[in-house]
Amino acid sequence: MTSLDTFDLRILTALQRDARTPMSELAEQVGLSAPACYRRIRALRESGAIEREFALVAPGVMGWSLTMIVLVALECDRARIVDELVCKLRAAEEVLDVWYVTGDHDLVLQVAARDMSAYDDFTRRVLHSEEHVRSFKTLVVLQQPKRAAPLAPPSPVGR
Repeated sequence: MTSLDTFDLRILTALQRDARTPMSELAEQVGLSAPACYRRIRALRESGAIEREFALVAPGVMGWSLTMIVLVALECDRARIVDELVCKLRAAEEVLDVWYVTGDHDLVLQVAARDMSAYDDFTRRVLHSEEHVRSFKTLVVLQQPKRAAPLAPPSPVGR
């Protein structure tokens, strides 16, 4: 990924707030012409700075009324074991996010389910059936007061 300048950071910040902003409006916000802004966005996509763009839909609207955070501990965290489980988790439609972490647990999952019975089916199919999963802890999300917040560029050092 190439280094980002002030214009790139302004574009990324604005797109995180609303990726549907018309190009002319976005260009005006960041201080560029529309064609220059479009070229930069295309370059940001190609470089991987913009990983993907999607609509963030409320899970309940799609019939997924429960959200859980699941902390998974493995018997051992060898690369092959982690990679195989992560592959299995990526394929599970209930899994929204996966993080490989340090500490008492090896993986943290964000999981959606239609109801508790569906979550039980998920745990049996994906977690209990996996021989390298030592244990897992489920935290049921009651509310999500902040969701998918945009990242701001870091402040300059010393200010």
